[in-house]
Amino acid sequence: MKTNRRDFLKIATAGAVLPSLGVLPGILHAASPTITDRYFVFAYFSGGWDGLLALDPRDPTVFTPGAVSTTGIQPAYDRLRGLDESDYLVSTGVDGMTFGPYIGDIADPVTGHTDKLTVIRGMAMEAVAHQVARRHVLTGIRPAGTAVRGSSVATILAYLLGESEPIPNLVAGLSSFNIGHPLWASGLPASSIDDLYKALSPSETDLMASQRDALETFFEKQEQQASTQRAKDVYANRSLARDLIASDLAEYFNVDSADAEMADLRERFGVDSGTTGDGGYMALMAAQALTKGISRCVTIKVADGLDSHQGAAWEGDHGPSMREGFDSISALASYLEDTPFGDEPGDNWLNHTTIMCFSEFGRGAELNNNGGRDHNLINAMMMLGAGIKGGQVLGATTDLGMMASPVDLTTGALSPMGELIGNNHIARTLLHSIGVEEDIGDFRANPIGALMEGT
Repeated sequence: MKTNRRDFLKIATAGAVLPSLGVLPGILHAASPTITDRYFVFAYFSGGWDGLLALDPRDPTVFTPGAVSTTGIQPAYDRLRGLDESDYLVSTGVDGMTFGPYIGDIADPVTGHTDKLTVIRGMAMEAVAHQVARRHVLTGIRPAGTAVRGSSVATILAYLLGESEPIPNLVAGLSSFNIGHPLWASGLPASSIDDLYKALSPSETDLMASQRDALETFFEKQEQQASTQRAKDVYANRSLARDLIASDLAEYFNVDSADAEMADLRERFGVDSGTTGDGGYMALMAAQALTKGISRCVTIKVADGLDSHQGAAWEGDHGPSMREGFDSISALASYLEDTPFGDEPGDNWLNHTTIMCFSEFGRGAELNNNGGRDHNLINAMMMLGAGIKGGQVLGATTDLGMMASPVDLTTGALSPMGELIGNNHIARTLLHSIGVEEDIGDFRANPIGALMEGT
């Protein structure tokens, strides 16, 4: 049974409070997507990843320790634990697409997905404080201090596309924001797949009918007397939670189930073997939420512990944590590709799912005095799946200090007359990819035509 969200849309929209600056993305600006069979996964690598170790490497035979004073770039691959020289660079056969040592299975020449992904290099961030930078990526708009000035892009997409899904916007492991959109489009938070399973499961203690009726009468009176939007939202959330539990969705997320289908999922996502860490559980949750018709947008944390200012953490933990995250996403992409979509022969879920892999910012091109790397405004991103023109690299960092280079957004070529790609460009592009050409999120940036399939 799917929850009907039209009542929540009417209630939350009618009670929405206008922010002082006026525009409510998606409410005052009507938008009708022309592509409605699109789903989204936002995969977060927590802490600020090191581009040199995966998405934006450098040849250590050129960028040697002796050349650091000239180039400002220090790959330092020889300091990484457990690697041989043959592991330092990963070639793909795609023009310009070479990865660092911890890209993992996603670049495997046989089972990988390089033909379906785009690497974006030389992105210009605007903050290097974790909370501010993370919120900037999620919303596409730089916060005012730590206060967000827009909804999460996932919230906007869920509002535009996800009214019929039981949980339009599922968020696991990080925050979500909703400014002016209906309550049902807000991210449903879950710290883990087990947390989601418990939240969707009925209580172990069942009330007697008389007790349940008394509670319902009490809450109905309280809801009628609610005088603030916050109070109204509390009761609307209660109704929504009750309907979700009644929908019998919990078993899809019972990762400990002995069911054969769940056992297969655990194996495919590296859960039983432990090869994907916590990211495997998150990717499995995303796969179930999408393919079982539960969610339109899923935001997950697939890697943690990347804030490696100290040498020991950078040398031993940073790279393997990144690889677990990329392997989780590779498993998710493979599963979606193997899962039929609709009635069209040969169609699959990956053809309808856009996956965005991101971290809040990058790390310095040189090691710091502690042998780790500090925060850096220059970043990279990976996009793959539906709507993404695969098999390409957009943007670049310079061979002097790894600075960002401007890009012609239409052709993807480096151009001094181009623009530095930022979070606002990505947000605008995601909306443009479903046919929403108006800047309803007030991102004040052009979409990246070169990133989108068919442009």
